[in-house]
Amino acid sequence: MSDAHRLRRLFGAVAHLCQAEVDLIAAGYPELVAKLEEIGAVIDLEIAYLDTDDLSRPR
Repeated sequence: MSDAHRLRRLFGAVAHLCQAEVDLIAAGYPELVAKLEEIGAVIDLEIAYLDTDDLSRPR
């Protein structure tokens, strides 16, 4: 799987996590929101790694 494809999939996953976070906040589940924030932080790191590894884009 190419890095560009993985990045697109990760961006999609983050969008879903953001919506889930909003829903959990509204439902009153702060402990689950915290877990989603942890997952989001890991995904952010992976996106940063893949984005800097994209040699096809000019710097």
